[in-house]
Amino acid sequence: MLVLSRRVNESIQIGTDIEIMVIDVRGDVVRLGINAPQSTQIWRKELWDIIVKENKSASETIATRTPQLPLSTFTKLSKIPTVHINNRLNDEENSNNTRQ
Repeated sequence: MLVLSRRVNESIQIGTDIEIMVIDVRGDVVRLGINAPQSTQIWRKELWDIIVKENKSASETIATRTPQLPLSTFTKLSKIPTVHINNRLNDEENSNNTRQ
């Protein structure tokens, strides 16, 4: 982790398009100003941690509730013969032509 010291109205630059400036310091509270592209998501860390936890919990709940077909179903399905529509149509046309 990089640790920097800044005074009020001093800033740090992250990459080419993000600037973080110290706006005010009152006791142990520091106010920061962040200048970044509008497409950049900026979250307070404690909120980000809650979002990550909720997303993980939701994905685990969905995974446990999703019904799973037994493997035997796929075995049975693989034994069903495949019917090729084009071949059947050609066979029917050929039999109709021979009848005429």
